[in-house]
Amino acid sequence: MRYTDEWMDSLRMEGDVLPDRILSELFRDDQIDEVNALLRQLIRNEQAYPEALPDNVEYWLKDTAQCPDWVDWERMRSASRLFQEHGLAMALLLSTSSLVYCYAARKGVKVLTFSYRLGQNAYRRIAETAQFVIFIMTPGGLEPGGHGIKAIQKVRLMHAAIRNLVRKTGRWDETEYGVPICQEDLLGTLVSFSSMIIDGLRRLGMKITDEQAEDYMYFWRVVGVMLGIREDIIPKTLAEGRIVSETIARRHHGHSAEGVQMTRALLEYHADLIPGEMFDGVIPALIREILGDELADWMEVPRSNWQKIMKFKGLMGVFLDSDNSGVFGSTVNRLGLALLTRQFIAATGYEHAPFLIPTELREVWGVAGNEGKGA
Repeated sequence: MRYTDEWMDSLRMEGDVLPDRILSELFRDDQIDEVNALLRQLIRNEQAYPEALPDNVEYWLKDTAQCPDWVDWERMRSASRLFQEHGLAMALLLSTSSLVYCYAARKGVKVLTFSYRLGQNAYRRIAETAQFVIFIMTPGGLEPGGHGIKAIQKVRLMHAAIRNLVRKTGRWDETEYGVPICQEDLLGTLVSFSSMIIDGLRRLGMKITDEQAEDYMYFWRVVGVMLGIREDIIPKTLAEGRIVSETIARRHHGHSAEGVQMTRALLEYHADLIPGEMFDGVIPALIREILGDELADWMEVPRSNWQKIMKFKGLMGVFLDSDNSGVFGSTVNRLGLALLTRQFIAATGYEHAPFLIPTELREVWGVAGNEGKGA
């Protein structure tokens, strides 16, 4: 049987072999300036890589600049069309319930606070997450020359850099917590972006066919491989994705000071997403609706009157709204739109970078903005 405790325990001791080795060599040879230059260039999403790169990095970038040979492009494009239709709601779910699901993993969340990024700048983390998903899921994003290829390479290199830096401190207990950003934690993040999003959309009353759901899972299976997750552990179906998310929740979820810290920063960021008092409490209610009260209580997510409204979302969708998203679904889209129209990512440690939404998505979602400028 897949996903046994013994198997999952073994995944905690695995990272991402090739980029981990490359970054280790660069750190050993004091080529940190080259690494920083590469990451800055990738973050700005320019078309060309830096001219002078260490050979091992250059070879790796070329070798990983495409999808696996076995990819089914029709299924990939089907998932992109689903994102065009429900991308606003997906972006909101990814920046709320998916992140809190990850924060609830008591071992995995420690590397987030240990690396001193997320708790200090929730804005950057949320913006990076949304930008990553937009780049890979925009039609053509993973085809040759698409923004999604570099987005994946950047994330994979940054993961390897964090593993090396955390280990170099000498203060990370690998026996207790596993390898920083280990295969099990990567797998948990992957299902929070895939099966949990489909279930979340459906829970909000949005109509997703079984074929659309499985194509979306297929898309993230491809992305998972490109992110350095072992192909044999990635769920192939929505049902398998649920098994993975439930297994990880059983193994790791619970109250932790780090998880509460991350969640509090997230809620503070979202508190003023839409001005005025009408939507006060809607984000905590959304998180509770998607993740359940037990996990929300562990993360100290407050309760609100919006929870009562959500109990009737399905009925409202049938009788009051013709777009199959329901009244609450429309609210979620409005919140997602507010999230994506923030003008700039606060790119701590780098130049401020524009948050880019491709033209074809802006037109579908009704997001204002000039080409190449903030959304």
